[in-house]
Amino acid sequence: MADKNYEKTAKEILDAIGGKENVVSGAHCATRLRLVLKDDSKINKAKLDNIEMVKGSFNNAGQFQIILGTGIVNEVFKFFS
Repeated sequence: MADKNYEKTAKEILDAIGGKENVVSGAHCATRLRLVLKDDSKINKAKLDNIEMVKGSFNNAGQFQIILGTGIVNEVFKFFS
């Protein structure tokens, strides 16, 4: 059951950042998704901020980082590949 929520969250995040085709590469640390995007202007920040599991997001050193939290980020990331 929990997997469904992680998959749904991954799909919502992808939709809010301009789709899978806008992602150049992705990785994660303990708490954040770290994404390199083709076009940052495709990010719908309001949509992203309304996703239940998303705690915040920001750009840093060419990466768009989405804060999800420990134990959540790795589960959501599984649905990015």
